Amino acid sequence: MILIALLVCMAITTVLMLKWKSDKPPVMATWVWDTTTLTKDKGQMLAFAEEQGVNVIFLHIDRESKDFEPYRDFVEEAHGLGIEVEALGGDPSWGLTGHLQEIDSFIRWMEDYHSAVGEQAEFDGIHMDIEPYLLKEWERDREDVVRQWMENVEYLVNRIRRDTSLRVSADLPFWIHKIPARANGNLGAWMIERLDCVVLMNYRNFAVGENGIIDNALPMIREGTRAGKPVIVGLETGPVKEGEHVTFKGKSISSLHRQMRLSHLSLRGHAGYRGFSIHDYKSWKEAAESGLHE
Repeated sequence: MILIALLVCMAITTVLMLKWKSDKPPVMATWVWDTTTLTKDKGQMLAFAEEQGVNVIFLHIDRESKDFEPYRDFVEEAHGLGIEVEALGGDPSWGLTGHLQEIDSFIRWMEDYHSAVGEQAEFDGIHMDIEPYLLKEWERDREDVVRQWMENVEYLVNRIRRDTSLRVSADLPFWIHKIPARANGNLGAWMIERLDCVVLMNYRNFAVGENGIIDNALPMIREGTRAGKPVIVGLETGPVKEGEHVTFKGKSISSLHRQMRLSHLSLRGHAGYRGFSIHDYKSWKEAAESGLHE
């Protein structure tokens, strides 16, 4: 019986591998937060991206830096490899209307950058990571923070679309559809309607079952299907404080691939599903090189 079970398991794994090779998700993305050594690390970053089939990179922007060359070189080379690059920025405080100047500062950096570089080096979009639910204000008056968050997102999207054709995407928690918004709707549906794409921070390390990747992703993927907008499923590979079930750290890299395959095969029938984003480049690369997180 044990031998039969092993043979069945091997057969299923083989089928999943073949399906994954012939039916990969349209988007494989990652976040790059540490850009302090962008020039030195550019080659290995892009080599890893190619090796993993990455076709979208969320590249963090240092708004204090006026040296555009590292960004220009990176984006140009990425584009040459068929990889899109979105400018990544954000902070929990950006969800409060008193911090609109931070959003303006980010947009001005983008405008200055695009004015200084050629078309090949322009970013393909703006990617926001705001997360105001991490603020103490969220516990004191969640309804007011939600209102401010919506106002700031509306402001950002309108400002970008007024002057550019850049797409605007954002990281959102998988449970955002549970938050009420105006007009008897939910905050997840509201965000999807205004943004061009969302990345669901769907941090779980198992695909099937209650509170797993598929179960948690489906509500927002259905919202994306209704709105005709893409939803990308984010997975975590780095250290976290929320518990072992949240990350693939400590799991083999083959476990990450297996759970992605299972999730993809289940979600691919939904028009709103677009693929995966792995958080983040640094921890993902460490996992791939070692085969197992320490």
